[in-house]
Amino acid sequence: MGIRDLFKRRAEHGGLRSYAKQKMKAALGGQDAPPSSPERASSSKERQLPTAPDAEGRVAVAWSADLAEGEARTVLAGDAAVAVFRVDGQLFAIDSACTHEDGPLGEGTLEGGVVTCPYHDWRFEVRTGRCLSHEDRDVACYQVVEQDGVIRVGARTSSGTGERGGAHDDGLEVIVKQV
Repeated sequence: MGIRDLFKRRAEHGGLRSYAKQKMKAALGGQDAPPSSPERASSSKERQLPTAPDAEGRVAVAWSADLAEGEARTVLAGDAAVAVFRVDGQLFAIDSACTHEDGPLGEGTLEGGVVTCPYHDWRFEVRTGRCLSHEDRDVACYQVVEQDGVIRVGARTSSGTGERGGAHDDGLEVIVKQV
């Protein structure tokens, strides 16, 4: 898909975030994103994740074995697309949509406790949701626990911002021409 097609689809579906949610729900039937490696795929396909929330209302989003150290993945927790990370043996969960242009943070590059958006290189601390590229553009954080081999995501612990847009951090120069 080219950039022109992406912008057309974005306009047709009410924004990239809602387009991504629609595609994820359609493709996955409300389940979490597929495992990132074939070795782990067999264990996930053989077992069904628990469907009921735990006592605190957290929903099962992935098998623990499907998220290795230093990895990330995007999951659906209710209606929310959430990026889950394993850093230094701990789990962290933030809003999957970058506050710049809704890029998928769960598909970004993870270095230490910082994820870089794959679209325009905005950077976020996965522990706090703090945006390192623009101080007023934090993403929401979520409760996340690991119980009996299952990763569960719960309620938001911080709200983040609903604002979008801003300068690019990818080294590209925007040129505006007068016609």
